[in-house]
Formats: sequence, structure tokens, C-alpha cells
Amino acid sequence: MTAAAVMPNELSQYDEEEPEIRGNLTFKPVMEVLPKTKRTERLHDEKIRQLQRKKKEAEDQKKLKEAEVAAQRQRVNEQKKAQQERIRREAELARKKREEEEMRKKAEGGFEQLLDALRTNSSRPDVTACGIELNPAQVRLLANSLTDNKSCLSLNLSRKGFGDEDGVAMAGMLEVNKGLQKLELEGNNLGMKAAEAFGDALRKNNTLRSLNLESNNLAHPGGTAVKGVIELANALKVNSTLRVLMLGKNAITGTEVGEYLVSAIEASESLTVVDLSGNDLSVEQLRRIDKAVQRNRERLSAIRRAERRERFDLYNEEFKCRQYDMQVEATRLEIEAHEERKLNRMKARFEKWVEDTHETEEQERIAFEDLMSEAADRAEGRKGKKGKKGKKK
Repeated sequence: MTAAAVMPNELSQYDEEEPEIRGNLTFKPVMEVLPKTKRTERLHDEKIRQLQRKKKEAEDQKKLKEAEVAAQRQRVNEQKKAQQERIRREAELARKKREEEEMRKKAEGGFEQLLDALRTNSSRPDVTACGIELNPAQVRLLANSLTDNKSCLSLNLSRKGFGDEDGVAMAGMLEVNKGLQKLELEGNNLGMKAAEAFGDALRKNNTLRSLNLESNNLAHPGGTAVKGVIELANALKVNSTLRVLMLGKNAITGTEVGEYLVSAIEASESLTVVDLSGNDLSVEQLRRIDKAVQRNRERLSAIRRAERRERFDLYNEEFKCRQYDMQVEATRLEIEAHEERKLNRMKARFEKWVEDTHETEEQERIAFEDLMSEAADRAEGRKGKKGKKGKKK
């Protein structure tokens, strides 16, 4: 380094070379003092660039170590949170199981009969919980009974005071149920979690035809509550069996949320009835929804007309096949009758021939007997004549 050149303070700490150690002695690096020339200035500039690279590498390593420490700390915190969440879920699950077991023991009257009918697949196609008060534990018992049920096609749980937890339980049932076609949950108090759960259920369910979530307060103006409605809207793009969706009076507001619903309904090819009244959607969005629903109705009508024509063609084809089979059968019966008549005639002729033969044989036998008798009489007569001639001599 030149005597006139001055090393920047921020780089001086990176200019220290490692001391040389020989036994018990430590030798510091030699410090060069050179005159100021073009060569020494060039060497100085090169040294500055090397020190800047060292500084950058050191800073990068420091940042990397800090990031690794922060990531490790974050992983530890996440593991702790996951463990705490797992413990909380296990405790919550154990609590729910205890409540369900206690409620199962206390179940009586109409609710017990309903559970038994659902578990044994002997319920009516249309089931309603009218007159039965349901708490969260009973709702979970009802959902568990419907998991493998195929006899219940329509379930009405309107105005039961359900909350988010109850909605999540019913949505979990829909993920595995293969028989329910209509679910009424109008007038409850379902929220964002229930809306998200129904979105997950609609991605997996392929039997539900009608879902009524009217007046359930699924969304609020602003905040994060609209997340559930967005998840529900995204699920409509995947589901291909739902035809009726009632989402009226759910405080759905905002252009962004409305656009999610509109795009989902436009992407769906199965929805033919959609109710979004009582929400704050623009006129243009409602027109687009109505246009998409009308398109699906026309498409479904065309499919039904094609199915009717196909059934009619199949019926005509079946009718012609039956008519041909009847003609073939009639021909076969006619041939069989002709052959049978022919056989009967041959049998009758044979029987007549046998009868005539027997009669002829009988006549010949009688004639033979008459001849024999006549011959015997003649022989007897000849013997008598010979006796008379002998006496005359």
C-alpha cells in the first residue's frame, strides 16, 4: 500500500492478513510502504476491489447465517404452534366425542328414531328435523349417521340456529355421502368457516343437486369473511352436478367478490337455478349470471330432448325387434302346427292301416276256420258214404 493512499474505514477490517505462527512465535504480516506511482495506484485500486468483494462476501455470509437462524427459529416456532394446534385439536376431538357419547346415551324420542332410521338406511326419502332441537353434539351425530346413508334423498335443517361448527360438520358429511341430493340450511347462522367447508365438499361430492344456504350471513362487508364465499365460488368451477344454489341474503358485497361468483357461475355447466337476491351485486353482474343460467337451461333442455329422442328411437327399435320376434315366433308356430298336422295324418293313416290289417287278418282267419270246418265236414261226409257202400256188398 502506498504511503499517500488511505484505506477506507469500512474496508480496513477486511485488509488484515492472517498472522504466521511458528512454534510459540507469532509473526504479523509485513506492511508494505511504496512510493506513489501509477503502478502502486493501480495495485491500490485492485486491492480496494478485492476488499470490496471480501466485504460483500462477508455481508452475504452474514445475511445467509442470519436467514438460516431466522428460518430455524421460525421452524421451531411453527413446530411449537403445530404441536399446540395438534394438542388443541386432540383435546377438541376428545371433547366432541364425549359430548356425542353423552348425547347418544341421552337420545330419545324422535331424534333417536331418526338416527336409527338413517344408520339402517330405512328412513324416508324426505327427512326434516322439524320440532327437534339440535345442539352441536346432536348435529355431529346426525352428520355421522348420514355418512353412509343412501335412503335419505332430501334433508331439511332450516332455521335451526346452526353456527359455523354445525355447518362444518354438515359439509364434512357431504364429502363422503353418496345418496343425498337436496340439502336445506336456510335461516341459520353459518359463517366463513362453513362456507369454506362447503366449498371443499362441493369439490368432492358428485350427487348433490340442490343446496340452500339462504340467510346464513356467509359474508360481511370488508374483512376476511368473504374468503369463505370466494372458496365456495371456486368450488362451483369444479363441481359438475349441482343444479340449484340459493345464496340470497348473505351480505355478499363488493365488486371483487361478485366477480368471483359471476366467473364461477359462467364456468359452471350444471347450474340452472341461482338465487343471489338480497346481496349487493351490480346490475351488470346479475345480468351475466342470468345469461349463464339461461345458457345452462337451454343446454340441459337440449340434452333432455336428445335423450327423449334417443329413448324414442330405442323404443321404436325395441318395438320393431319385438314385432320381428313375434313374426318369427308365429312362423315357427305355424310350421310346428303344419308338421304336427302332418304327423297326425300320418299317425291316423298308420292306425287305419294297422286296423285294416288286423281286420283283414281276422277275416282271413275266420275264412280259414270256415274252410277248415267245411273240409272237416266233407271229410266226415265221405267217410259215411264209404261205410254204406260196404254194407251193400
